[in-house]
Amino acid sequence: MPSPKGDPTYIKNRERFFIDVALTISKASTHPKSPGGCIIVRDREIIGDGRSLLTDSMVEIDCISYAIAAAAKAGTPAIGAVIYTTRYPFSTSIFQAHLMGIKKIVLLAHDWEPYYKEEFRRSARLARELNMAIEPVFLDKDPRFTKNTNDRDIDETLFPQANPFAPDEYDPDNSAHTFDDNTATI
Repeated sequence: MPSPKGDPTYIKNRERFFIDVALTISKASTHPKSPGGCIIVRDREIIGDGRSLLTDSMVEIDCISYAIAAAAKAGTPAIGAVIYTTRYPFSTSIFQAHLMGIKKIVLLAHDWEPYYKEEFRRSARLARELNMAIEPVFLDKDPRFTKNTNDRDIDETLFPQANPFAPDEYDPDNSAHTFDDNTATI
């Protein structure tokens, strides 16, 4: 889809673009096991960003809490903004986002870190309770809908007359004739 006329700030695939920005920010994370990056976007403008931190005293700072603090420090209102993150949020981050007026979190779909599984379940319950949407973004296409590459291995001993790639009588360029199995030509 081309950009709307007169809108130079239009972003074609907004979710993918902002998740890519969050992935770039996650490269600066100091958390060795689960690096994360986050941005807060309001009206196609990034108003806060954060990364996961693991301090020397072994305290974890969630990337969403970091981004919310950065937006609050700048004095930018976040009502109606959307969070894009590479990690599943902690429950404290969900509550902080709720207090800032954020109702939607878009996250990079990946396997949960096993150590935080119960915390992620708590945050999902809290998000439901606060009417906050958590939506995943898949970077890879779903393999269930990709083209089957094994369909050309037809056993000729079992199916000697079978050729699924032979052209049939249907011509998509000619819409005057519609062929139906039950009737001849309509």
